[in-house]
Amino acid sequence: MIVEVPGYRLAEPLGAGATGVVYEASRLADGQAVAVKLVHPELVDPQYRDRLGREARLAAAVVHPGVVRVHEVGGEGDRAWLVMDRLSGPDLQRLLDDDGPLSSDRAVEVMTQVAEAVDALHRAGVIHRDLKPANIILDGDRPMVADFGVARQLVSLETSTGMDLSGGVGWLQSGSPSGPSLGAIAGTVAYMAPEQWRGDPTSAASDVYALGGTLFTLLTGERPFNRRTLPELAYAVAILPPPMPSLYGVPAAFDEVVRRAMAKGPAERYPSALAFGEALQAALTDAPAKVSRVRRRRVALWAAIAVPVVAAGGVGATVLAQGHEEPVGKLTVCAQDATVRDAPRSKTVIAKVYRGDEVTPIAQRDGDSWVHVKLPDGRTGWALTDFVRHQC
Repeated sequence: MIVEVPGYRLAEPLGAGATGVVYEASRLADGQAVAVKLVHPELVDPQYRDRLGREARLAAAVVHPGVVRVHEVGGEGDRAWLVMDRLSGPDLQRLLDDDGPLSSDRAVEVMTQVAEAVDALHRAGVIHRDLKPANIILDGDRPMVADFGVARQLVSLETSTGMDLSGGVGWLQSGSPSGPSLGAIAGTVAYMAPEQWRGDPTSAASDVYALGGTLFTLLTGERPFNRRTLPELAYAVAILPPPMPSLYGVPAAFDEVVRRAMAKGPAERYPSALAFGEALQAALTDAPAKVSRVRRRRVALWAAIAVPVVAAGGVGATVLAQGHEEPVGKLTVCAQDATVRDAPRSKTVIAKVYRGDEVTPIAQRDGDSWVHVKLPDGRTGWALTDFVRHQC
């Protein structure tokens, strides 16, 4: 199939995501190298096309060294496209895939510059809506924010997955991985704020949430609330506390930055992207000597990842155990209640534990979702990982 955009010659695709495909291209008028993003047709309607044009024109007026310049926005019928500067460097997601998580000082350097660029967009009246590592491109050593104003809210997620996301919360109460796979859309929805999942209006605070999630990924190499299915991810975003980088060997000073940036309510987050960057700099000053990348990778393999537990009468709490190569002693249940089962994904509950109870993690595991624990009475069982801490 030949893809055409008036005025441009498209070459090979540079990448694809939940909202569209980016092509290497050249402008026919003068041969200038550019990048052209074609939005997936199923996401395009007149309202979306109008908003894309409006916000791209605003973004084109932003003069900032960390913002990718917009040349043109266009569309016709069910087609919409965005023409931007073509950068030679990799995006941060590709860098993570190839080299693993960044050191603390490099992550802070990158995210401080990204926060400044996002703040410039906000002051121009542009909400990005799709901040994530794949939309931050390196130009030399400098990160450049791209693809602003392109991401749709929950309606596009509904279109992409075929799920009915408007009919209550019953679909969140599945304890099995029977929901749709995250697939290609994971890179977008993993960083979406709770209000975006609900389809509520977005604001600068929605981008601050995504900055926190992106920081977590740069530090740990993992997506925030890494899950196998959309129901599990939606539950985590709506209910669970923000992820803690320290569980992956990152200095604990960054936990508070991620916690506040990824707070459930927009008013609880940093008041601006610039304030997020300032808090990040302060955390780096407070952090002890950075943990080596090799150490962080080893810890990350055992770090806890949570999914919901279905208990009688509704969605129960879950259990978090910090995994290690050897048991690390007793941990305290910090949730109100949680269940322990006879096997991973089993419906047979052998015990119920409550806030303040202690369990001992056992080295044997089933992937990253379930941990084998020993109860105070000597029985052993399996619990989903979350909400168990050394201190509550």
